[in-house]
Amino acid sequence: MYRIAPVLVALVVVLSLGRFLEAAAPMATDTAVVQANSDFAFDLYGQLAKENQGKNLFFSPFSMSSALTMVAEGALGKTADQMGKVLRFPAAARAHGDEAQSLPWNLAAIHAGMAALSEQCSSQKTTPQAMRDKIATLRKQLDAANTAAEAAHDWQQRNTLAQKAQKLADELNKLLAQVDQYELRVANALWGEKTYPFRQSYLQTIAKSYRTGGVFDVDFRTNFEAARLQINSWVEEQTQQRIKDLVPNGAVDEQTRLVLTNAIYFKGEWSEIFDAQATKTEDFTLAGGEKRRVPLMHKGGMEGARYAAFQGDGKYFDTPMMCAPERTDEKTLYPNAQGFAMLELPYKGEELSMLVILPQSAAGLTALEPRLTAENLRAWVGKLQKRHVNVFLPRFKLETSYEVSKSLQAMGMVQAFKNPSLPDGADFGGMSESSDPRDKLYISAVLHKAFVEVNEKGTEAAAATAVAMAAGAAMPVMVPFTPTFRADKPFVFLIRHKKTASILFLGRMMNLDESGA
Repeated sequence: MYRIAPVLVALVVVLSLGRFLEAAAPMATDTAVVQANSDFAFDLYGQLAKENQGKNLFFSPFSMSSALTMVAEGALGKTADQMGKVLRFPAAARAHGDEAQSLPWNLAAIHAGMAALSEQCSSQKTTPQAMRDKIATLRKQLDAANTAAEAAHDWQQRNTLAQKAQKLADELNKLLAQVDQYELRVANALWGEKTYPFRQSYLQTIAKSYRTGGVFDVDFRTNFEAARLQINSWVEEQTQQRIKDLVPNGAVDEQTRLVLTNAIYFKGEWSEIFDAQATKTEDFTLAGGEKRRVPLMHKGGMEGARYAAFQGDGKYFDTPMMCAPERTDEKTLYPNAQGFAMLELPYKGEELSMLVILPQSAAGLTALEPRLTAENLRAWVGKLQKRHVNVFLPRFKLETSYEVSKSLQAMGMVQAFKNPSLPDGADFGGMSESSDPRDKLYISAVLHKAFVEVNEKGTEAAAATAVAMAAGAAMPVMVPFTPTFRADKPFVFLIRHKKTASILFLGRMMNLDESGA
């Protein structure tokens, strides 16, 4: 079965005991949660871009939002306020009244929105055996019709058989569009020190909205290494063995009391396959002008893609639908050197897609990145049009690993990482039944790993070729214009759930080599 390689990420948030220092002085809707997640996605992208200048990026903002929102449920006061601001919780989720200072957010609405998004996005669509049998029968009938049409000597008979083959192909393609459309799984788990007095209301809230099934009891106090291996084993299982050793040596110790994990696994097939025979090794121009030889996939006249172009200031560029046959004036066909183009490549089933945002110049990503906001993305996506596009896209694989504690602190989530025995330290009193200051928690690590591989393998499709004979006609004055989208320079890419507009994965490609890595 042709498929795109899986995309997967995993994230853990580690909460540990503060080492006690002696003598230390209206409701959020699903749409609003999507908006919050998207704003957080581009905020974090901007921070990671600053910290990793010139490097490739890839992460799941959806995974991070999910895990950190679970943590926020147990936060109080200033700690909770800062977490909500960084996670871009909507203003409608602000709490009011006497308890607003200690509980600044209406997290019940946020959790409900996250649960609804996870439910809408998650899918593991399988195909009934009866449909598979029908597909197999149609394949045989289509092969027979094509063979008969090729062997026919009479023109009328050949045309009749070709029309029959086309009808069979149309029926087959409709069924194939419903087969194994995509697989997207989201899994969450809590790993708690078995002797720690967790607040049951906290565990129940998280279990209800994030389907954790409660908490896995582990022994961090006396055998934290075994607990670490158990967590890593769970992550490997959830990500089809792709992400290993998410929690490295030293990330947990005898002071650890809770680890929250989130894993996302995605496997989707392109709606239109890239022919591997059309992939050629060509130049990929880096931001500094240096060139790398990379495998560049090609699909001429792709029918299911959506395309739009924009000037450097983000204003829509009206790409012509028609042009004169001899027209070669690039200025009237594509935006200026400061501009960019956007391409949407759908996955089978049309529920998820990859968006590629491509500057016109190799050095243009630096100027484009400050414009990457949720508001701008919505406006740009709204201008996409389905049309034939000549697509060139690198075959690539990315594996990334981040410890994002400092990134989150730079974004304003400061107190959550402070030792609670210090003045203005973290307050996660909503997680614990204990009033003992030695039981207070803070975030000691936020670890994230991601993997993606993009290749030619998309949809396994069948098609019939109909040959029509017609009298010659004069060259038309105007012909359809097919824009070329050539991603042979640094670009941004997203994988999003189209119905909810949720950004599941976000990254940039800055550097490639001949292996596609």
